[in-house]
Amino acid sequence: MSDASVPAAVTPRSDPSRIGPRGAGTPIHRLPRASSTQDEAARRAAGGETLPFAVTTLDQHGGRGRLGRVWTAPAGTGLALTLAVRTVLPPPRRTWIPLLAGVAVLDALEELSPGLRQATGLGLKWPNDVLVPPARPGGRDRKLSGILVEGRGRDTVLIGIGTNLQDPAPAAEDRAAVPAAAWLLGPGGLLAPAGCGPVEPAQASACGARLAQLLVTALLRRLGQLEAAVDPMSAGLHETYRMSCVTLGRDVRIQPLGAAPAEGGADLHGTAIGIDPDGRLVVRSPGGAETAVDAGDVLHAGIGTRHDTDDRTAAGKAITGPTAADVSTAGQTSAGEHR
Repeated sequence: MSDASVPAAVTPRSDPSRIGPRGAGTPIHRLPRASSTQDEAARRAAGGETLPFAVTTLDQHGGRGRLGRVWTAPAGTGLALTLAVRTVLPPPRRTWIPLLAGVAVLDALEELSPGLRQATGLGLKWPNDVLVPPARPGGRDRKLSGILVEGRGRDTVLIGIGTNLQDPAPAAEDRAAVPAAAWLLGPGGLLAPAGCGPVEPAQASACGARLAQLLVTALLRRLGQLEAAVDPMSAGLHETYRMSCVTLGRDVRIQPLGAAPAEGGADLHGTAIGIDPDGRLVVRSPGGAETAVDAGDVLHAGIGTRHDTDDRTAAGKAITGPTAADVSTAGQTSAGEHR
């Protein structure tokens, strides 16, 4: 195991003055292998380690997601990271932590490769899956990152992020194990030049280390902005998120949490039209009724079953809505998942 710290120089270009004292010198514990970075961070926090700190690995073998679903990725193909942080946000505002985590991932990816968002169309599926839109009409979204947020005690939050560094399929049994993945490096990668060859382990390791630093800094910056303003509108978070959310304007189907795809009678169908002040997805039914959704399996139009975005996707998934209890009560799971 080796530890590192985020250099003070590693700061997003936008509004660096608001990073706050937590943004520099935050320890990052880099593990050669881990069962779950989320569980490892929880263990360290419970043992009295000073917050904030982060735990990362490129080889996670016991990942879990929302509702206990399995999260897997072949060794070396993905970055698993958990940031443990103490928040001063009042519980009602903690519903925005899962959403700001998605925005922070976009921040970090843009810092990693300026212009990436414009070139690829990266955006957020409510509340915080990081998706690449289809390259052609009739295609399907591909997922690059998934997020899990959990509360521990009164004010400790664990923000877990899984990001595909390279194509997980060559190391998987078959492509069905990762039906809709996007990745950064190697053939087909978002950062890869045309005709590039396989990814060297050192290249994946260097990319993972750099991205981990940027993620920690971006997460702390976005959290600090919300804590300073308290209100997501005043912090600019609501508008930033709204502009980043690719779910808005799309027809969606929302299944109750834990329901089997065949149990479609209770599904909510409609068009996603907005994000309310609590971070909930507002859906308008064909009859005109509007419903604010704070939890559910969200499927974009054209995705017929949950299998299309299920937990076997390398980057995990993020389809649970935010509730205040999720990020303020020990053991509760908030939006998204990754380990």
